[in-house]
Amino acid sequence: PSLLRLELAMGCGCVKADAAQGPDTRNDLKIAQKLQRDEERRARQAGGDSGPARSPSHPDWTTAGTGNRLGGITSESSGQGLSAEERRQRALEAAEHRQNNVAGLSQEKVQELRNKEQKDALLGKLAEHYARQKIDMPMGLGAASVEQLKQHWETVRKDRGRDEALVQQ
Repeated sequence: PSLLRLELAMGCGCVKADAAQGPDTRNDLKIAQKLQRDEERRARQAGGDSGPARSPSHPDWTTAGTGNRLGGITSESSGQGLSAEERRQRALEAAEHRQNNVAGLSQEKVQELRNKEQKDALLGKLAEHYARQKIDMPMGLGAASVEQLKQHWETVRKDRGRDEALVQQ
C-alpha cells in the first residue's frame, strides 16, 4: 500500500482520498461569469440602463451640487454683503443648531448630555491642575454645576497665571 492510503486508513475514516487534493475550482469562473451576466441583465431590465449598473454605495460626484456655506444662505441676503464677524456669527449659530438637533433625542436630553460633557471636561482640567500642584481636589467639585465649575476654573487659571508671573520675576 502507498503512504497516502496508509495514512488515510489509520485516520478516523471520515476523509475521502480525493479530499487531500483540495476543492475543485474548475467551474467557479464560469459560474461567476454567468451570475454577473444575469445580474447585469436584471439591472438593465429594471432600470432601463444599457450599461453596467452603478452601485448605490458609490455616488456619482460629477452631478453633485455646489453645496452650502456654513451659516446657511437666507432669501433676504445671499451672504455676500456680510462682514467677517457676521459670517462667523452665522456659522456659530448653524453649528449650535446642528448640535442641538440630534436625530432621535429630545432637546432636553441633548442639553443634558452637553452639560454632562462640559462638566466632565471641566472636572478633568481641574483634576489635572490639582495633580500638578500636588494638592487634593476640593471635595464638593463633583456636585457643582457647570457654571460653578466654569467660575472655579477661571479663578484657578488666573491664580496659575499670577503664580507663573511671580516665579518669572
